[in-house]
Amino acid sequence: MYDTSVDPRSLRDIVQQCRGAAFDYGRKRIGWAVCDEYHVTITPKGTFQRQSPTLWTDILEALEQERVRFCLVGLPLRDDGMVSPLMFEIANFARQLEDYSGLPVILVDESYTSRRAVATMVEIGVRRQERRRRGRTDEIAAALILRDFLEDVG
Repeated sequence: MYDTSVDPRSLRDIVQQCRGAAFDYGRKRIGWAVCDEYHVTITPKGTFQRQSPTLWTDILEALEQERVRFCLVGLPLRDDGMVSPLMFEIANFARQLEDYSGLPVILVDESYTSRRAVATMVEIGVRRQERRRRGRTDEIAAALILRDFLEDVG
């Protein structure tokens, strides 16, 4: 598993001309989004129900269907440097994702992406009813995680 403290050139080598996915982990749902191999388009793909008995089957099938070659998992780093119980859950999810998929998994800071997702939806005119749809914020947050990462490794 990689994290963003790894040299950006190494990360660039991993993701270059590969389709990628980002996951926004939550206690109820896991939002996800994908990008094309040229990193031009990012598409929110929906959510996975975390408590589903078919969670890993669903994720692995989706990754294969989208021809994903690397994954990002958002980790909400705290300003005070403390580690929360949720951070342990997310790190465990990332390890399992790497083990089950065999793909490189990169942990990235996703602080405030859910807030930014709501603000983005408001900015582009998404109606309140659609913004409140379960999982909508989660998948948009995943798209923001992916976009931010791709801009950073440019």
